[in-house]
Amino acid sequence: MNKKIILLPLFIFISVLIYSQTESNTQKEKVKFKTGIEFLSNQTYAGRTDSLKLPVLIPSVSLYTPGGFYTKLKGYYNLSSGNSGFDGVSIEPGYEISKEHWDVSFSLIKNFISDSSNLIIAPIKTSLEFYAGNRNPVINPYLGAEYLFTKEGNDFIMYGGLSKNIVLSKKDKEPEVSLEPSFSLTGGTQTFYYSFVKNYAGNGKSKGRGRGGNPPVVISQTVETESRKFTLLAAEVEFPLSISSGKFECKIVPTWVSPINLVDKGAAGTQQAKSYVYLDIELLFTL
Repeated sequence: MNKKIILLPLFIFISVLIYSQTESNTQKEKVKFKTGIEFLSNQTYAGRTDSLKLPVLIPSVSLYTPGGFYTKLKGYYNLSSGNSGFDGVSIEPGYEISKEHWDVSFSLIKNFISDSSNLIIAPIKTSLEFYAGNRNPVINPYLGAEYLFTKEGNDFIMYGGLSKNIVLSKKDKEPEVSLEPSFSLTGGTQTFYYSFVKNYAGNGKSKGRGRGGNPPVVISQTVETESRKFTLLAAEVEFPLSISSGKFECKIVPTWVSPINLVDKGAAGTQQAKSYVYLDIELLFTL
């Protein structure tokens, strides 16, 4: 049986389970339940993507407790040409806290992605993530670290950047509109991308490989060795626009990405060493 078909009922079952758990909590406990839908025009990770665009639709449900613990469940509907369909889910338990001018979070993300997927996150089985950001009137510095587990090996990734929050709406007036442009650099190893090219990229209708008799990418020992070296991976500029009113929130994030130190640079059918732009649109509703 198609793994995509198996994972779809699993996603629906867990969504209902979380919703039922939320309903059983009293309003006095102030447990928050959020549901949403997100569209990515091109799924990327640490500046890495496929040679063709990977558009994805991501439904989600989240549960937040007053103590800072939360659980997120996401589904991934692949919209890419030649390999569209439901590719799997991810579950993310975590903890976040905001104190004075600091925002800190820890999380564990477990991905259940089909082996027939060509999503860039398909090789990442599990990840441990940390984030810390400082809010102040001048500029907001932030940094994060991630440890990834793949079947080809593990990766350590770090990123850091600066952002500036600009409120565009009048104080205490709805809808509240804000813009937070940011610049960041990402560094780390990229075994996940080596694994993607080796095991998943051929599932899509990418240039020079995959289905229809196209030859697969030949991966040299040099590429595998280079992927295990810690190096600068990407530079990114984001322009997140947030619009919120009551229980509704909309986030629109155009992003410019410049990939750096691609391990497969110049190989036929792989990501080219040039910058690209993608759009992230998310709608959220809080119950």
